[in-house]
Amino acid sequence: MMVVENGLSERELEILKLVATGASNKEIAVRLVISPNTVKVHLRNIFAKIEVASRTEATLYAMRMGLVSPGNSNHTAEYDETALGDERPLKPLPRTRPLWMYLAIGAVLSLIALLFVLAIRPQISPAALVTPPVPTPLSRWSFQQSLPVSSFGMAIASYEGTIFLFGGQRDGQISGMVNAYRVENGAWQEKAAKPTPVKDAGAALLGEKIYVPGGLGVDDKPTALLEVYDPRSDRWELAEPMPIALSGYALASFEGQLYVFGGWDGAGYSDRVFVYDAGEDAWQERQPMETPRAYSSAAVLGAKIMLAGGVNQQGRLTDLLAYYPQRESAGEAAWESRSGLPENREWISLVALAENLYLVGGSLDQESARLPILRYDENTNQWESLDQPPVAIGAQPGVAAIGNHIHFFGGDLAGTAQSEHLAFQAIYTVLIPAISR
Repeated sequence: MMVVENGLSERELEILKLVATGASNKEIAVRLVISPNTVKVHLRNIFAKIEVASRTEATLYAMRMGLVSPGNSNHTAEYDETALGDERPLKPLPRTRPLWMYLAIGAVLSLIALLFVLAIRPQISPAALVTPPVPTPLSRWSFQQSLPVSSFGMAIASYEGTIFLFGGQRDGQISGMVNAYRVENGAWQEKAAKPTPVKDAGAALLGEKIYVPGGLGVDDKPTALLEVYDPRSDRWELAEPMPIALSGYALASFEGQLYVFGGWDGAGYSDRVFVYDAGEDAWQERQPMETPRAYSSAAVLGAKIMLAGGVNQQGRLTDLLAYYPQRESAGEAAWESRSGLPENREWISLVALAENLYLVGGSLDQESARLPILRYDENTNQWESLDQPPVAIGAQPGVAAIGNHIHFFGGDLAGTAQSEHLAFQAIYTVLIPAISR
C-alpha cells in the first residue's frame, strides 16, 4: 500500500519558479545564495521528477501547475532550450496581434458561411430531423498493460519515466521479484531481484537510487535491512540498517532524506519517527507521533509531509496529520492536525499531485474495494469524492503518480492477489495556441 509521488521539494519549487520567469542559472544562484553548480544539480532532479527535457517544458509545467502566471513567464520562450546550462538569448519573438481582432474576424466569417449554407440547402421536413445523441462524458480511468504476476503489498517508486515494483506477495508467497513498467510504451521488464524478499515495505527515490527499508520477511518477521537499488546499473547494495526492524510503516522522501513513520515492529504498533541521511549513511530519531500506527500512508505536500489513516490496537484511524521537518529542526512543534478522512477506510494509499492529495484504497471486501478516489484541498481543508474505479482495486495495491496520472497495480481482494493495472487521469492539460503575425 506504499505510494510514491513526483512532488518537488521546497527548494526545487523555488528554482522551478525562477526558471519559469526566465532567470539564468547565475541569476538563480545569486538570488538563492548558492553556487551555479548546485543550481544545475537541482535542475537535473527537477527535470527527472516532472519528466521534461528543457527549460521551456519546465516553464509550461510550472504554468499548468499554477506555480506562475502566464504573464510572469513570457520571457522563457526567448531563450535557447538548453537543459541545464545558462540560456543563450535569441532574437525577440514577433509581436502578436490583439486576440480580439482575430475573434472578430472569425465571427464575421462564420456568420457569412452560415448565411451561405442557409441560402443553398434544400428544405427538410420536421419529420426528417433527428436529435443528435448526447455525448458520453470522458472517463478518467483507463486499463493499462497488466502485471506479469498477480501481486499486492509491493514497494513502489518511479525513476525517469519508469515505475519499479519491488517484492510483495506474489503467487501466494513473499517475493523479491522486481518489475519495471515503462510508461511511454507500456512495456514490462524484469530486473535484478531484491536480495531480501519482503512485503509491506516502502520505496523512495533519493538522487538516482531507490531505497527500500525494512519490510516483512518470509519468516513473517519485520527486518531492519536497508537495501538500495541503482536503476542505471540494475544492481543492489546495502546501506545502514534502520535502528529497529519495521514493516507496514509510512515512507516519504523529503529534501534528500528518508522519513519513516510508525509501523509494526513484530510485537506492537510503533509511534517512532526515523530519518535517514544518504550522504551520511546514518539514521536519527525525531519527535514521535501522538498515536502509534501501522499501514498509514505519507505524501509530501509543499514544506510538509502529510500522514493519513492507519491501524493500531484500537482499530482503524481516520486522522490526517501534517509534519513539518524544518520546524522540528528549529526546535518547534512539528505536528498539526487537519480535516480527518470522511470514510473509515483501511489499507489506504496517499499521493500528492499539483498541491492536492489523492487518497485511494479500501478494505478487503469486494464492494468497498470500489470506493471512489478522495481528493483533499489544502486551501479549504476539505475532502471531495471523485470517480469510482471501473473494477475493484482491493487492498494494498502499488500506487504511483507520474505525469498527470495515478497508476494502480494489483491489490488484494479477499485474500486473492490481482493483476489489474489501471491509470486515473488526475489532471487535465489544456493547450492554448499562440497567435502571431
